[in-house]
Amino acid sequence: MKVITKGAVAGLAAAACVSIAPAAHADSTVTVRPGGFLSALSDTRATGHVEFLKDGLHVWTEGNTSTDKAAEYVGVPTQGIPATASLNWIGTQPQPGSQIVFDVDSDRTNDNTWNILVGEPVYGDDYWYPGGTTRALAHGVTCPQTTGGSGSDCHGTLAEWQTAVPTAEVYAVGFSLGSGIKGDGVIRDLQVGDTDYRFTSDPATTVVPVAGTATVKTIVRPHVTVLKAHFSTDALGANEVQGAKLRFKVKDNGKVIYRNQMGAGQKSAAKFPFAKGSGKHVVQVLKNGVVDSTTVIKTGHKK
Repeated sequence: MKVITKGAVAGLAAAACVSIAPAAHADSTVTVRPGGFLSALSDTRATGHVEFLKDGLHVWTEGNTSTDKAAEYVGVPTQGIPATASLNWIGTQPQPGSQIVFDVDSDRTNDNTWNILVGEPVYGDDYWYPGGTTRALAHGVTCPQTTGGSGSDCHGTLAEWQTAVPTAEVYAVGFSLGSGIKGDGVIRDLQVGDTDYRFTSDPATTVVPVAGTATVKTIVRPHVTVLKAHFSTDALGANEVQGAKLRFKVKDNGKVIYRNQMGAGQKSAAKFPFAKGSGKHVVQVLKNGVVDSTTVIKTGHKK
């Protein structure tokens, strides 16, 4: 049984916000990356291991001693006991158990905070409470069933647990392989209610709008003045995904004479000739509708 100090538990809500974005709606997917587990609840021991893969979480133990345990938890939006919970496992048997962590009375600093329901395929839809009826009673937890044939004498289906502990506030879910079990496999995801928590080693990406610059110069020739404009956009940084393209526009005395949209890491150029004697030209370059530069070209009076 994992033992957690009151101070460590008090910091769980803040840690959960940093690690995992809460599910916004039903049938949603939350991606869990390295650093996304709640360190205060971690119970991965010396010979237990957890490694993030591109599409899953590698979990294994080296033997069957007390240090052979891998158990981690993900912070979830506060909710009641879910109607369903499971994990997808490919590997040795027995597989890790699903873990649902809940508080009984909304006070994260007292002894009623750390309660677990364990789901294991060997017991079907039955979830059991570590420590049994003795510990449940001490923590203000009512056991739906107190018979044998499960992981402890305090157990029941999730529907029964919803009825037995209507004040339960689930704030974390996870898994546990061991202790004392040698196993090796991959957890692809944890399913809690309508939310799917998936594991990946891929870094998070950020959608960024394209940024860039425009430079202009003029070349005066006997019969014409030429404005040359060079446009360039910035390359994407690490783990960035292109958002809106950058829109360039060139105006001559308020009339649009050039338009261009550019993605990240691109270059382009354009020339604008103004004949001698065509008068005064106020040439503006705009980025995303905002004036970036203004060049005044005087070619002499119009004939």
